[in-house]
Amino acid sequence: MLFKDCICFQLGALSRKITRTYKDSIASIGLTHGQFFMLIALYEEDGLLSSQLADKTALDRSTTTGLLDRLERDGWIERRADRADRRIVRIHLTPKALEQRAGILTTYEEINGHFLKKYSSDEWRQLQLLLGKLEVSGDTATDFGD
Repeated sequence: MLFKDCICFQLGALSRKITRTYKDSIASIGLTHGQFFMLIALYEEDGLLSSQLADKTALDRSTTTGLLDRLERDGWIERRADRADRRIVRIHLTPKALEQRAGILTTYEEINGHFLKKYSSDEWRQLQLLLGKLEVSGDTATDFGD
């Protein structure tokens, strides 16, 4: 098998190209790629727990905590105790984040749309199914003999 046929290489190279497109577009906002997608997740559902954000963004919890720390420091989010259970801390958007919402979502939709328009709706559904086959939980190095 040739190196160029390695799925890890192919997906990684594509991911870096897409990431670079986002980075170039969001640099003026002062957000990193990870922070940008954390905000997108919160625009979709404000008031999540940090563990829920980690799951939603497919990041580990320590990375999520670091991103949230920087977003909080820069005034994009705030951590607030849950009203029903003060032991629970929820992540909320600040007025700054809400003021920037339209522009950030427009950037997201434009870039995502740029890549999605390359596919028909049937092709996109098929690609999601194919990628989903790779996302099998529990795969380990010893499972590859299947």
